[in-house]
Amino acid sequence: MIRAGVPAVGLVHEPFATLAGLQVAQVGMPDAPILIYARDLPEQESHEVLEKKAGEVADRAAGLLLGAR
Repeated sequence: MIRAGVPAVGLVHEPFATLAGLQVAQVGMPDAPILIYARDLPEQESHEVLEKKAGEVADRAAGLLLGAR
């Protein structure tokens, strides 16, 4: 998508951050935007906490999509 000019960002849980970095490098796009975020724990966190985390991830993704690296 990025090569076609379509803004895109990869969303990756923290445990997979290294793998994501290796994958974008492998396809020749080491600067492709990747948003790494903390793993959700829905069974351990309240709905409010999860909603706050989701909002923060959405804000960060919007910033990457709009070019505010």
